[in-house]
Amino acid sequence: MDIQRLVDAYIIGLGDNADNSSLRQTLINHIVKGDMSLLELVQALGSYLASEEAGRRSKGAHVLSDVLTELPESAIPAQATTRLVQFFCARLSDATCVPHVLASISALQQLSSFTDQCSVDVLRALFKEVHVQSFQHSTRSTAYKLLDQIIQSHPQVAKMMGDDTVLGFAQMLDGEKDPRSLMIAFQIIPKLAKLVDIKNNADDIFDVVFCYFPITFKNREGDPSSISPELLKSSLRAAITCSAHFGEMAIKPLVEKTTATSQSVKIDAYETLTAATQTYSPEVFASEMEVLIEQIREDVVMAADEKVVNAALDTLEAVYSVVSPAAPLASSAAGQTPEIDETTTSLDYVLKDAIFQLTAEDVKNSDQVGKLLLAAARSSAYNCNVVSDAVLPIVVERLGSTEVLTLRRELMDVLNYVLSASCDIRRKAECLEADKDNLLNIYRLDASVPLDKEYSFLHITRLKGITLLILMPQFLDKNETSLALQTISRAAIERNEDENVNKEATHLLVQLSQSNPEQVQTTVLPMFFTALCEDMVAVHKIASLLNALGAIGVAASEVLLPILGGLASVITTGSLAFSHYVPTITTIRKMIETAAATTNGDTVCPELMTKVVAPLLSWISESPDTGHQNQHSIVVEIAKATAAVFSKLDTETQGQYLKPVFDRYSAIALDPDNTSDPLCQLLPLYSALVCACTPQTKLPVEDLSRYLSGLASAALKTTSTVHRDVSFEIIAATINKSNAGTRGELAKSVLECADSVGSGVAHILLRHWLARALVNCNDKAGYECVRWLLDQITQGSLYSTEAAEGFNIILGNHDWSVTPATHGVFKLLSKQRFYATVVPEITSNFNSASDDTIKANLLVVLTHSVQHMPKSVLMSGIEDVVPLLLSAIRLTSGSLKAASIRTITMVVLETPDTLKSKVTSSIIPLLIGSLTYSDAANTVQVRQATLDALSLVPEKYAYSVIQGARRDVLRALVKARDDRKRLVRADAVKAYNKWLNFGDV
Repeated sequence: MDIQRLVDAYIIGLGDNADNSSLRQTLINHIVKGDMSLLELVQALGSYLASEEAGRRSKGAHVLSDVLTELPESAIPAQATTRLVQFFCARLSDATCVPHVLASISALQQLSSFTDQCSVDVLRALFKEVHVQSFQHSTRSTAYKLLDQIIQSHPQVAKMMGDDTVLGFAQMLDGEKDPRSLMIAFQIIPKLAKLVDIKNNADDIFDVVFCYFPITFKNREGDPSSISPELLKSSLRAAITCSAHFGEMAIKPLVEKTTATSQSVKIDAYETLTAATQTYSPEVFASEMEVLIEQIREDVVMAADEKVVNAALDTLEAVYSVVSPAAPLASSAAGQTPEIDETTTSLDYVLKDAIFQLTAEDVKNSDQVGKLLLAAARSSAYNCNVVSDAVLPIVVERLGSTEVLTLRRELMDVLNYVLSASCDIRRKAECLEADKDNLLNIYRLDASVPLDKEYSFLHITRLKGITLLILMPQFLDKNETSLALQTISRAAIERNEDENVNKEATHLLVQLSQSNPEQVQTTVLPMFFTALCEDMVAVHKIASLLNALGAIGVAASEVLLPILGGLASVITTGSLAFSHYVPTITTIRKMIETAAATTNGDTVCPELMTKVVAPLLSWISESPDTGHQNQHSIVVEIAKATAAVFSKLDTETQGQYLKPVFDRYSAIALDPDNTSDPLCQLLPLYSALVCACTPQTKLPVEDLSRYLSGLASAALKTTSTVHRDVSFEIIAATINKSNAGTRGELAKSVLECADSVGSGVAHILLRHWLARALVNCNDKAGYECVRWLLDQITQGSLYSTEAAEGFNIILGNHDWSVTPATHGVFKLLSKQRFYATVVPEITSNFNSASDDTIKANLLVVLTHSVQHMPKSVLMSGIEDVVPLLLSAIRLTSGSLKAASIRTITMVVLETPDTLKSKVTSSIIPLLIGSLTYSDAANTVQVRQATLDALSLVPEKYAYSVIQGARRDVLRALVKARDDRKRLVRADAVKAYNKWLNFGDV
């Protein structure tokens, strides 16, 4: 083996910018096998490393660096590590070799044989010999990373070197401009501050760090090495606030930065001040307190950006928490609220202005004053006492002497903010107990007060205050709390001239249900149930009551079951008017679905099944035929709720429920002549339970194939559409969940049975349902059904229209049959395979068809297919589909037409260039035609989809592309602004404004 020949070849390759990977691997293999040592490689490079030519020395270091960075640790002896470190440290004085030497040291630093002494030697050489800022970014970055690695792996070395480490790092950083290097450097500073006492050199390191504040830059899009501006800001903030020794130097310039005109700089300064309260001493803040509070007050009152206001208030709270005589933790530890020190004036900067505003004839900026007081008060228990003691008497006195509604509302707004502080710190201010009677008089807990006669804004403010009194620890007794809850409940229940009162009351009850679930259950819920059952209660009030109960139940799990149980009870006991059954059961179903979808759905569903669903099932089973026009809707809603809960039960529990269900319904489901039986109308319940079973749950039938064939036979013969649909749902769900070995046989037996019965619409629908079961699990038999259906369409059969419309069944959503929520089997890429297989056939058949009816039906199939496709799938080969979609807009109506328009809109959004040549010649004229509300094909859904598309066009195409259509579009939009539907008119105004301003400079 000729080492020198390999080295020379490597050097030549570096000069020619050749790929040296094979040579490098050869050298590494020889070292690993022991054919040569690492030191022998260094000797072979000696003539290059010792050359007087800088280029040759750099290449020699380059070879050594390349080998070291990929050499396994086992190939580097421990004694060689020390010698190599000494060698490289000496080479750091050679500027041409520094980039490769630093890379070599970084590789060695990761070895277990890299000792503390090695770390000392490296740091001293790095600080003494390397002028970091004279090198390119890659080298500077390597230097920072090397220092960071040593600090993390050998912290005792950085600590031992002390001031030398701090000064050396400050020298490295001074003048750095690259954000990527700064990110590493900023992250080093807190680590140094934690290891080393930087007191003696705090000013040196602070000067080189704070000069970057505030830092702003734009990251480069598409650059994987780019960093986010937010992360860089955060790192700089952590560096500035990591040590108390920076406090005296940082506080004044930080406060000055809060006066900047740039909102981003303001926010950055406030957030940095907030972070600084964790490390800087209280004395540091005291010196700038007056100036800081004045600026915060100005920003809260004057700033238009809510982010600036929030940042300023956060700073106010954080600063007061450290300058307060008693911080929250100290107060909590003592177990008592500290006494107020009359000589303390730190809060005067906020209180003086607040008192001035509150005593003025007209209270101005009440909301801003309240926010400032809240931030100051919740900073500590002590400050809460001081603020409450100063503000409460003034507000109480003024409220007692004025009847001006606007003034009362403003004063109560401020009072609510002060009370909120006691709720936030979970400690009642001492003065509140003494003024309890005054507060109760202000907020009037008496439920007999006629709420609907009050000024609505004052009413809302009062309700918020009552809520705060309830939330305040140990303020109201049990009876007072009950009275307060009744007041809020009445506001939510009774119809007010201003609906915002009802909405706010509902929102407050949702909040209280999370903190006081027991009292809400005993006081609030009975009032709602009573209101639901009142005679002649209006439909809009029922909707409002149900929405409120739904919001409360979803927000607080503790009251979910009582609400659902209560709603089920008013139905099953007949207390509720029959006309309100559907919305009430719909509310139950929505709450159940929400609860079942949570992380603890598996634990709550068994109880929901026992206490809610089972009583509803018993009730509807005992009175299956009410003769009411909404009977089917009631059954379907109960079935949906049943499926949501039943799907979460374990296999054993499901089996226990299924046996009596099959005993009750299976005979009816298998008999096509029982359409007059009242239980036939309840078959959706049967379907929901069977379809929601897990694949492991065994149906209580002796022969599954015979059972499914019997269902198919009954479905094809029955005259009941409910019976037919239920049978198909069960067949599809059962076959879909069967194992791959039996799935095909089950489908075959069902089809054989169907073919023996005859043809008809039901026979067509059966194929759709079988395709749904099989296509979603990538079974080839599913595509045989699809092709059979396409043949029915292309051959113009008697039921070709039904065959086309039914394609929505294959990929569309269903309430419980073959869905992910009910354990349906969905194989990966099933929709992609359907698109790749079926859409080309549709396109080919459409282009070759001459009959308009066949073409229209194929467009229906296409629309149903593409509307359920993932965006990524649809965009593949969209060029071939677009002409058909445009034809679908011309020839279809209603939901299908709207779906086609939405698909075109998605193409415009994702790949506008695809439609660039057609946008003015074809697309815009079709969209304009779809705005005419007198055309029955242009439903509200179609017109809204059209306006969404037209609004997007100016955003995606240059003025020169669509200027020719601008006048026609504006004319159409002028007419659309007079549409009969309010939502359409609103969308038309938005679209009109976009087109009107389009092209203006």
